[in-house]
Amino acid sequence: YYNRELGKTFLNTKTDFSLHHVDLRWTNHCNQACVYCGPGYSSKWATELGKTIKSDKQARDQVKKYVFNNVKNLKNVYLAGGEPLLINENRAFLKLLLEKNPDVTIRVNTNLSSTGTGVFQQLCQFKNVHWTISVESIEDEYEYIRYHGSWDDFLRNLKYIQTLNHKISFNMLYFILNYKSIFNCVDLLQKAGFHENSFIIGPLYTPDHLNILNLPDEMLDKIKDTLNVKIAESSWYLKNSYENILKYITTTTWKKDIKQFVKQTDIMDARRKNNWRTTFPKLFEELNAFNVLE
Repeated sequence: YYNRELGKTFLNTKTDFSLHHVDLRWTNHCNQACVYCGPGYSSKWATELGKTIKSDKQARDQVKKYVFNNVKNLKNVYLAGGEPLLINENRAFLKLLLEKNPDVTIRVNTNLSSTGTGVFQQLCQFKNVHWTISVESIEDEYEYIRYHGSWDDFLRNLKYIQTLNHKISFNMLYFILNYKSIFNCVDLLQKAGFHENSFIIGPLYTPDHLNILNLPDEMLDKIKDTLNVKIAESSWYLKNSYENILKYITTTTWKKDIKQFVKQTDIMDARRKNNWRTTFPKLFEELNAFNVLE
């Protein structure tokens, strides 16, 4: 695709190109091993499974050199990972960006954890930052889902960035483990002062064993009732999120396999010395009541 007024040959030479937008995901370096993630996006997962994820350092250095040399031209920066607060390249990049281009717009997709790298503190010095925060539940359930994460760290950092006049939104995934608690999470964040436009919630598609559609139809019917109530009470993006989840549950064809959820979660729990039955007692009680765990 090309702009007809410019013609096909406009970007044939480097002199015709100026770097304005970058999406930087240097490595899979991450300090959490979320239940739905894997080694490709989390070094914690890779370590847990004993896998080595190769990173092309030469290619990474070439990108780093090119981006750093063009830092003055940047208008929009997107940082993801892994966990961008943990990645060393971001510390050097933000230091240079703060010196050469402090008015740039930065969007960071983060778990908002305490990493000790200084990247969090650097981001707080910019004025145009959009924090896109990953969170799905609260308290003990949060720490189970976002394994190695700390709910207290999350709240402390969230309260701090609320004082900065930055944009904050929440990316939330909906699946078996937070089939009820996601609503508690949204309520807590709303009580903390976040607008309904701050929430983007969508169904988790993979891995299959965590998909919400594996739940018995009787449980899904209750979820539909809850979603209809939430839709009536909500507006903006939050309402749209609930509508999309309801549509997904209502219209998607799915072959249920709740036993696979139990099998895979038990395997993970054995490695981590966790127990989903005690962390999510209401889920266990409901599944047990429908005799689907045998």
